[in-house]
Amino acid sequence: MKVAIPVSSAFPSAGGGYTFESEIVAALLDLAPTIGHQITIFSGAEGQGQATPHPNLTILHPPSQLIPAGLRRGLDLAYSSGSPKLANQADKVQAAFVRRFVLQNHFDLCWALAPAALIQCPTRQVPYALTIWDLQHRLQPYFPEVSQGREWGKRERFYQINLPRATYIITGTERGKFEIERFYQIAPERIQVIPFPTPRLAEAIANSPAPKEDFLARHGLPSRYFFYPAQFWPHKNHSTLLQAFKLLVEQHGDVALVLTGSDKGNAGYIRQLIHDLNLADRIHILGFVSKEDLACLYKHALGLVFPTHFGPDNLPPLEAFSLGCPVIASDVPGATEQLGDAAILVDPRDAAQLALAMKSLCEDETLRQELIQRGLTRSKSWQPGDYAKRLIALLDEFESIRHCWPNSTSHPGNT
Repeated sequence: MKVAIPVSSAFPSAGGGYTFESEIVAALLDLAPTIGHQITIFSGAEGQGQATPHPNLTILHPPSQLIPAGLRRGLDLAYSSGSPKLANQADKVQAAFVRRFVLQNHFDLCWALAPAALIQCPTRQVPYALTIWDLQHRLQPYFPEVSQGREWGKRERFYQINLPRATYIITGTERGKFEIERFYQIAPERIQVIPFPTPRLAEAIANSPAPKEDFLARHGLPSRYFFYPAQFWPHKNHSTLLQAFKLLVEQHGDVALVLTGSDKGNAGYIRQLIHDLNLADRIHILGFVSKEDLACLYKHALGLVFPTHFGPDNLPPLEAFSLGCPVIASDVPGATEQLGDAAILVDPRDAAQLALAMKSLCEDETLRQELIQRGLTRSKSWQPGDYAKRLIALLDEFESIRHCWPNSTSHPGNT
């Protein structure tokens, strides 16, 4: 069976979406010799696809391999203009070329690893599967990132149109499955729960870990700090974290807080809060950092604090687990299912409760070590390769159905 897998995020600064898609693509590459399907991955990352480990797996770079040079120069100008509107139009043009390629080459199924990738799938002509991260526009519509302008309506139309027609819908937790059934009345047998895998971030420093002192000196960081890697969206809840941290420093004056992530419109507000709370000398905002630096920040931290309001699936706690970093996370619906007993779960609205959890990691080394061991155990229990194998099993399942209508490469006569 011919399967198209379009990738939506080409840049690490895109955050969790980039991490997730990259991990699954890498896992598929590792498993390529065992895959009985012809898989084509449409990747925005330049340089990929020149050499793949097996003839049944190909990586195409649409901008350079599917789009004529003259038009490609125009798209490059649109992306480099800094205009979201022009970049959006460029995305649509590129997606049209991918859809045409999929149709012309008679693919049997498209698999979108993120909702944003579905634009590259010809959904009216080719069956498709879709991975869903959350439906927070339904659960918490008051956050501006899911409601301002036309955003709420755009999200709602997308799910109303595409979820009922999807061959498979993939979500990471039973809680996520419940929400899909509840909001969109989808038959439960078409919703598959595949837990999000632990990103292989620890590999970034496995061979050449920087000495802690050298790393901290290079970034001007103290030896004792909590870490929060999150793009500056309102739902990431930096404001409650700052209030909690203010309470903590009243008892532990030697502790700091490190923030990383790209600005999504809320960074100015957070910087003002830091100033108002008189915390400027204790908080380090590093912006976007490399994978290697991110791994070191986890490894050397007192703990990860992750007070987001959104869920149920989040990747930073899993990354922290793999690097021996204790985790304090929001007790959002589905968090216990994803994190088990390997994290301290707190009410993301309660600064005092969050401060108390941080205080416990500062003072109770036995608790820290217990959380570290539980996290390491949990991180090893479900890897990207496990996730990819589940995807392949669903492809095997669908292959027995796809030959029932024309243009199927899975037909017995084509094997």
